[in-house]
Amino acid sequence: MANTGVLDDRGVTLVELLVVMVVLSIALAVVVPSLNNSYDNWMLRSAGRRTVALFRFASDIARRDGTEVAGYYADHRFQLLRKGSIVRQLEVPPSITVSPEKPSGVVFLPTGQIIASGPVVLENRRGRKTILEVGPLPGQINSKETME
Repeated sequence: MANTGVLDDRGVTLVELLVVMVVLSIALAVVVPSLNNSYDNWMLRSAGRRTVALFRFASDIARRDGTEVAGYYADHRFQLLRKGSIVRQLEVPPSITVSPEKPSGVVFLPTGQIIASGPVVLENRRGRKTILEVGPLPGQINSKETME
């Protein structure tokens, strides 16, 4: 048969391979920073939800046992104390800062009331915050997210 000038398409040329690599690297350069930001926000939301759950647990224990439970933050963990012994601890990721730190904290009373010197603020490296505030009703804990 005669050669009709059609090239054999059995392989990939080096130029085609380079074009695909450039397109993939541009796409990754756009996606990776977005994923990192999402991960930081997810860690903050997760820590906020777990802290709210810990505070509700402390309120339930105080009401059930008829004793005061104290909660405070130190060394990247929340601790709940009842009669001088640790009831439960919650690890907080090192990328999240929490205020107030020990000696300020929260006291859960047997009546269901919660006494706090102010809101508990969790903040990630990007400036996003989760603020935990005690409500006016017994055992009420509110959580809200802000971006500054």
